[in-house]
Amino acid sequence: MKLGIMGAGSLGTVIGAMLTKNGYDIDLIDVNVPHVKALNEKGAQITGLMELNQPVKAITPDEMTGGYDYLLYLTKTTHNKSALKYVKENLKADGTVVCMQNGIPEDAVAEVVGKERVLGCIVGWGATLVEPGVSKLTSEPDKMSYDLGELDGQDSPRLHEVYEILKNAGQPEMTNNLIGIRWTKLTINSAFSTMSAVVAGPYGDVLDSNKALACAAQIWKESLAVARAANVTPEPIQGFDIRLLDHNTQKEFEQKIPIFQKLMGPHRNIRTGMLYDIEGGREPEIDTYNGIIYNWGQKYNVATPVNKQVVDIVQGMWEGKYKISPLNVDLVKLTELPLE
Repeated sequence: MKLGIMGAGSLGTVIGAMLTKNGYDIDLIDVNVPHVKALNEKGAQITGLMELNQPVKAITPDEMTGGYDYLLYLTKTTHNKSALKYVKENLKADGTVVCMQNGIPEDAVAEVVGKERVLGCIVGWGATLVEPGVSKLTSEPDKMSYDLGELDGQDSPRLHEVYEILKNAGQPEMTNNLIGIRWTKLTINSAFSTMSAVVAGPYGDVLDSNKALACAAQIWKESLAVARAANVTPEPIQGFDIRLLDHNTQKEFEQKIPIFQKLMGPHRNIRTGMLYDIEGGREPEIDTYNGIIYNWGQKYNVATPVNKQVVDIVQGMWEGKYKISPLNVDLVKLTELPLE
């Protein structure tokens, strides 16, 4: 079985190191030449909540030799065009792309390689690339979860095969409602990761600002409205049904604030990757988050004005139209809710 990780950055480095350690022959593929060089010369160094230094095999995309049975696809969605060219050229005729990106990424990948060659996988843990060859695990090793599913929700032999592989790099589960889990994660990220970028601070800054939290709540509300129109049933996260945070009046919103605080409070120190991207001059994945809610809203005739506004603001921050500043929250125009 020939395996590869396409986009072996922060997450891919950890997965590749763990799979290699557990006996898998796997290529770590990345366009970052200094990173690839460091991986080959010094091994994959995992720090943070795991200490591991594992020799691995790393290559750049132009060094791929084809015949891959499975490619774990972790490339940022902003680089799909260039990355998927290599995926299509190097995947076996009956090979599978395991789509592990953020947002609702499977359709874009399926357009290039064919729907029958795509599996969805939601990664439920985090890591940060500290320097070439070094990835810092920021989640507890026993919380390294994956949710695996076929796009049609059916069972399949390859689902079980990938499950067995990922058991060596965390705790996978199989689901028949992949889109429901994706939508739950999309809703949370679109509300808090995006507002973290808008206010140029961690999630705690969103929770501590009346205006920013109201914006996050409105993004959440619009996302749930789109899900209803699209007949998507969001899956609970850690036993919590995100639909419980829907609201129609100002009074209802105020009643939900303690629930927002309880749900997101443990994550108040998280600073969105989009902010790091903007600061580093890289394009943020805003179209992968709120852009999806807005586009699906257009498709299903559901208004999503706040999602559209924050897409424009984050894009404007990257383009230099707006400064990286907490004052950007004032750019969002909220429609006042009825009091009761």
